[in-house]
Parts: sequence; C-alpha cells; structure tokens
Amino acid sequence: MKKAYEEYRDTGMLGGYDPGRALLRETESGEVLTSFRDTSYQHQDDYNITQREMLIGGKVFHVTSVFPMAATATPTDKLLSLIDKDLKKEAHSA
Repeated sequence: MKKAYEEYRDTGMLGGYDPGRALLRETESGEVLTSFRDTSYQHQDDYNITQREMLIGGKVFHVTSVFPMAATATPTDKLLSLIDKDLKKEAHSA
C-alpha cells in the first residue's frame, strides 16, 4: 500500500477512494459497514454523517455526506430508478 506522500506524488491527489484502505465491520444485524481511515463518522438524530478532506491539484475539498439511518432504498435502487425514468423519457420523445 502506498504511503500518503507517494499517492500525492504519483497522482497529485490525496483522499481518493482506495479499497485497500477500507475497513470492513459487520454489525449485530449482519450488515457490513465500510469505513476509511481518513474519514470521520458521526451519528446525529436519524442520520449518519461522514466527513473527509481531499487534496486535488493543490486545493483542499471538504466533503460531507449525510445518510438516513433507515433508508427507503439502496443507492443502487435509486440509480436504477433514475435510469428507468431517463429511458422512458427517451422512448416518449423518439
């Protein structure tokens, strides 16, 4: 695994997605949670909040993601629904 300075030297970016740095943890309910060493995690009310920083081209980007604890659909389900809607629009306009 590359050290942080090697990653920045080779790519010009820090904080990118690197599966080799992921930690997997199984919850009591059997779910698998993926976490990264450079990310902070908080639980507030009914939400999970993740925060991290990325350095790209000498600029720092602060990234915050908010996820509901009880999601109504998976991200994959939502993406498939969006694709279906786009395909229906294309079919109607053709």
